[in-house]
Amino acid sequence: MPDNEKMAKDEAELPSSPTRVLGAPGSVITQGYIEEDEVNANLRSTAKYRTYSDLLANISIVSAGVRYYLNLVAKAKWKVSPASDSEEAIRLADLVNEQMTSMRTPWHRIVRRSAMYRFYGFSVQEWTAEAGEDGFRFVDVAPRPQITIERWERKPDGEITAIGQRNPETSELVYIPRSKCVYLVDDSLNDSPEGLGLFRHIVESCARLQRYEQLEGFGFESDLRGIPIGRAPFAALAEQVESGLITRKQADAAAAPISKFITNHIKNPALGILVDSLTYQSEDDASTPSSVRQWDVELLKGSSSSLPEMANAIERVNREIARTLGVEGLLLGEQTAGSHALSKDKSLNFALIVDSTLQELADAYQTDVIERLFDLNGWAKDEMPIFSTEQLQHRDITQITQALKDISASGSPLAPNDPAVNEIRQMLGLADQPEMDQETIERLMGLRSGAANTTINNGATQEEPPAEPEADNPDDI
Repeated sequence: MPDNEKMAKDEAELPSSPTRVLGAPGSVITQGYIEEDEVNANLRSTAKYRTYSDLLANISIVSAGVRYYLNLVAKAKWKVSPASDSEEAIRLADLVNEQMTSMRTPWHRIVRRSAMYRFYGFSVQEWTAEAGEDGFRFVDVAPRPQITIERWERKPDGEITAIGQRNPETSELVYIPRSKCVYLVDDSLNDSPEGLGLFRHIVESCARLQRYEQLEGFGFESDLRGIPIGRAPFAALAEQVESGLITRKQADAAAAPISKFITNHIKNPALGILVDSLTYQSEDDASTPSSVRQWDVELLKGSSSSLPEMANAIERVNREIARTLGVEGLLLGEQTAGSHALSKDKSLNFALIVDSTLQELADAYQTDVIERLFDLNGWAKDEMPIFSTEQLQHRDITQITQALKDISASGSPLAPNDPAVNEIRQMLGLADQPEMDQETIERLMGLRSGAANTTINNGATQEEPPAEPEADNPDDI
């Protein structure tokens, strides 16, 4: 055993300080550059982001799936909850909420751009602030494209301290401190600062899909089935012209209908031709007619091609890509297979994926936005509000109202001022309608209470007699 390894082994057997970092990250960064084991040159360094962007722009299932995902992410409602019921906590929460809705870039666009880390592997956005009456406030949170991120500065324990961006206009390398960034990374499969996004998993599938579609196009172009072919007695017409029986102009006019039909063979309602049905005759004494017409037009025929198999291969790869992106539900309905229950199940699973992304975004904004704002202004951290988002879910009004009906029928009727009533009003688009006043609510509650004291007897509704007052002394009975 080498001396250095023996010393390391002996040191490991000794008690170590719990604050000391002993291990090291798995990814190697040399002079700010990440060492990659990628064999494909198109997937190394910043070139991979150009490859990913090409897939996003030119593969329909990729663009549809990513837009579907981003639209759901941007749809969620965000809220800033005070840390406590104190006046200062509520004031700070209101300040943060006001800043969130008044930045140069709308909040839903900031969220949408940040969520691209799941596909590219990471995302970086830089915030800028300015001094105002209430202290520092955020002006904007702007994206820094992955293709421009070139270098990473890291501590020995793996913590990122700065991100080097190559300015695409000036080619200048600028280092952005980690404390000035909103940085998200998908490091589930590795610990590289660039992470490993979903786009890397579909590169090979997209290459096969593009090749299959190219071959399908070649097959359509080279398939001669359906191409029209015309026949005319051109030799006989030429002999008649030479013998002086007809002129060249008359011969050309006789063959013109078939020539025009072959030239303009694109199918349209005005395309048609009428030819002579005269057949060839034998040259013996009997001059027997043959079955071959002198004038004829027909379509070329051929055996079955591999186009159906190619279409199945394209469909299979499309499903493979959609399954990787988690948007396989978009393909339901293409065939007779599938059901409403299957579609609903896939939609719910996809909603869970979006919810997990929203949770990670909320955690990142809590640390990289709200905490940075409190550091700038010197506000007390124990008064720092909580950033959160609503759970993304599809709510069926019919199912909700039926559930409330069942609850009421079980003996727990809803009061007119129950919060669930207002929630249903909002879902129905009636939030702007005036709510019932307290007098109306009490009147309805009185009617409902009276209805609860009625019984049904042989089909007739009867009021139950009021209960006798209880005697305080048994001797009074």
